[in-house]
Amino acid sequence: MEVEIGYSTSREVHGSLRTCYPDNTIDIVNLHNSSNINVQGRWAFVTSLQSEGFSCGYTSTPGIFYPFGSAAGDTFSSRDDDGSSPVIPLLSSFPYFGRTYQQIYVNHNGHLTFNQSFFHFVPNEFPENSTRDIIAPFWIDLDNRGKGSISYQQYTTGDVLQNATQDINSYFPNVNFTATWVFVATWDRVAYYPNTGTETTFQVVLISDSNLSFVFMNYGDIAPTSQNAQIGYDTIGSSHHVSLRTFYPDNTIDVVNLHSSSNINVQGRWAFATSLQSEGASPNVVGIQLQVSSAENLSEDEIEERILKPFVDLLKKRGIDVSGIRLRRFYKTEL
Repeated sequence: MEVEIGYSTSREVHGSLRTCYPDNTIDIVNLHNSSNINVQGRWAFVTSLQSEGFSCGYTSTPGIFYPFGSAAGDTFSSRDDDGSSPVIPLLSSFPYFGRTYQQIYVNHNGHLTFNQSFFHFVPNEFPENSTRDIIAPFWIDLDNRGKGSISYQQYTTGDVLQNATQDINSYFPNVNFTATWVFVATWDRVAYYPNTGTETTFQVVLISDSNLSFVFMNYGDIAPTSQNAQIGYDTIGSSHHVSLRTFYPDNTIDVVNLHSSSNINVQGRWAFATSLQSEGASPNVVGIQLQVSSAENLSEDEIEERILKPFVDLLKKRGIDVSGIRLRRFYKTEL
């Protein structure tokens, strides 16, 4: 006799305990000692839109995450250390800094690539100046064989597109944008290699209307680690790149506090415009003006070091790609 346990809605959001057991068969005899919140015999679910996501195990995933997991109908990647998804044909083209892609790979060590899978577990610092376009929400040595899951899904209709449209127009007020395609990849409570007891949760969201493209990087609980991590994106020849390393002292990313960091004033989320057409769309930045009362005693090198370099650093902290920015000095002489 079959038993169904879970929930379902008219919005096609659902969760079933069947997916939490081998062979999709609920172990009813042991329900009294099963749980997703580490309380034997109890399962708990959040049932508001802001925090969708069915989980077979305990997680403190924040509401900034887009739907993921079984409830979202995700495809789950294999349990394979240093592995990758198979090639994923995209339901809509994704423009990425002058190139347009029709496929993508979700690589287990925390990055996305387009032309081929990428297995490297030791992160390279951006800019790489390589022959690879890459988006790295959390490039580090991960191992999903014993704990956690890596899943992905893409959307061309529904509430996810509406939410993405609202988010983009909020973070990038200089664009008039309607999302037609969203791709979500989630690393849910995946362990670091070889520390199988650790749990790290993060997500990357690609959003496009076939002309403009944007990337969100969302962070939940990130386990402490002594490993180096690379976060950001890079392009072929590094013509465009961003690294979160530049936002922290000593070029060391504070991974534990990623859930509270942001470049758009939304804790745990970083947002970037990733198409040439949207380069001028800076998240929540209208303009920045520097005023110096006197520079008459400064040499050209001192102006560069004391004024222009801090200005560029400020732009970087706002998540703005500065690789194509050229600064000019204007002198105002009092008459």
